[in-house]
Amino acid sequence: MLLSGAVAVLTGSGRVNGVGAATAELLAKQGCHVLINCIKNEQQAQQVVKKCAEFDVDAELFIGDVSNSAVCHEMANFVKNKWGRADIVVNCVGTTKGASYERLDQLTESDFSKMFLVNATAPFLVAQAFQSLLKQSGDGVIVNISSAAGITGKGSSIAYAAAKGAENTLTLALSQALSPEVRVNAVCPSFIDSSWWEESYKDKQDKYDALVNSMKESNLLNRVLKPADVAQTILSIIHNPVMTGELIRLNAGAHVGKANPR
Repeated sequence: MLLSGAVAVLTGSGRVNGVGAATAELLAKQGCHVLINCIKNEQQAQQVVKKCAEFDVDAELFIGDVSNSAVCHEMANFVKNKWGRADIVVNCVGTTKGASYERLDQLTESDFSKMFLVNATAPFLVAQAFQSLLKQSGDGVIVNISSAAGITGKGSSIAYAAAKGAENTLTLALSQALSPEVRVNAVCPSFIDSSWWEESYKDKQDKYDALVNSMKESNLLNRVLKPADVAQTILSIIHNPVMTGELIRLNAGAHVGKANPR
């Protein structure tokens, strides 16, 4: 796909030093017009918009909750009226709640409902709202930012892992439903050293450093993912015309495991 003049919509992309922001900036650098979506962090989102606009493209901000169908259709109409097209949708929206796997009582029905609504239902609602524009593109692309937890079952909570597993299955189903005009894939990263985690461990730098080190030790490259790593993977997916229905692991080889020491 030629990105110059294309239009990309990125949900949940308002955090500076987040995956959505890094992806938006990379696409803008390629000449792609971008719509940044967030439900909060408006001040940070404006910074992301400003950074993207530095690449001489149109960059707009749409504030709204994409777990609401009416909001998704309103956003699609905004894009249609502004650009008349949509070529790329990157669903970065997500949420979690940490809970010990040994303590099932730490999770409630409400926790599961919220986790599935944001992590699985919202990407569907966005795809539903944008399907016509993406099909008209002729080479539309949806990339869902899922998680390794959706493959391994290991994550911040059982509810999160289950919801991300649902997002992965949704990705496979949408790749069938929207073919051949639209390609649908998911990136399933492990821990990402990003603003989301930094904010979660605010005033707990020692614990955060320990977490980062443990993640480094768990993979083959002795490093952790950065938002730019995920953004580069998304760009590769967009450029690959035969890639669809894929759940792409991105974990520095953690799923392989290290060889036993001699």
